Amino acid sequence: MTRTRSASFANSVVFPGGVSEPVDGSPRWSQLLSSFGYTEQDFEALHHPAGEITPIFQDNPIQRHIALRITAIRETFEELGLLICSRQRKGDRTGLWADTIADIDVKYWQERLTKDPAAFNTLCEEHKCYPDIWSLHYWSNWLTPIKFPKRFDTAFFVAALENKPEGIKSSSEVADVEWLTPAEVFKSNRELYPPQIYELYRLAHVKDLSKLIQFAKQRSGHATEVSYPVLVKANDGLLSLLPGDDLYPTSLDFNDNTIKFIDKPILELREGCQTLHRLEFSKKSKQLIIQNYKPEHHITMEDKTYLANIA
Repeated sequence: MTRTRSASFANSVVFPGGVSEPVDGSPRWSQLLSSFGYTEQDFEALHHPAGEITPIFQDNPIQRHIALRITAIRETFEELGLLICSRQRKGDRTGLWADTIADIDVKYWQERLTKDPAAFNTLCEEHKCYPDIWSLHYWSNWLTPIKFPKRFDTAFFVAALENKPEGIKSSSEVADVEWLTPAEVFKSNRELYPPQIYELYRLAHVKDLSKLIQFAKQRSGHATEVSYPVLVKANDGLLSLLPGDDLYPTSLDFNDNTIKFIDKPILELREGCQTLHRLEFSKKSKQLIIQNYKPEHHITMEDKTYLANIA
């Protein structure tokens, strides 16, 4: 979707989402979900405790998995009028598709939730439904470098709808909404931010939607890596290093605002490395470079130079 001039990320193309609110982690959600047959085991299945946990989930991981999914569902409804909720009890759920509910006064509830995020719980209680959090699968966590004017610590989730919904009603924050494949986005030549560029290329590696969502479901609980770009200045441009790159630091300080300078050209810094996982910014081009990078619990992208039409 395209943001309006007055919204954050003004005029840019982004995925729906927004700021997590304290009410998204209210105990009332666990009570509501339990009333539809979900148990403590279902909540625990959202998180695999093995390995290092990314910062966004470190404070009570299971509760954070629940709360951030509720944020994603609430914000998607506020912005698009798409309500990813279900009325089915756990025992009646089958398949991989997310449930949606359309028989509500969308405009009324959009306006109400924008003023008071706590009204989302009221919406669910009045319409006898619950946020379909198990149809949202954790995909990645991106953290903006502190050097940037505004920082975002963002969890991305993937969900699949069996049919394209009708009657999407965007809010005052959204100028335009489109349903596009990754390939169609790239052909349109529109500018995107690095996380969107990266994730669209990653999604494009699985052509079959049912296979994609099955994979997403299997890897969803592994919150083990944060995509934190480390900036390095070359003598002819800038590198944005991602985890696994040979030049990526072995220890991280997420609050270190220094930018390392290496007095070599970008191409020389590329040729001296075996594993490449980086964005390169020069006067001539912006590109995502991947070579010999195999992430844990995620899609291995092919070795190549990807066009990066970055905002």
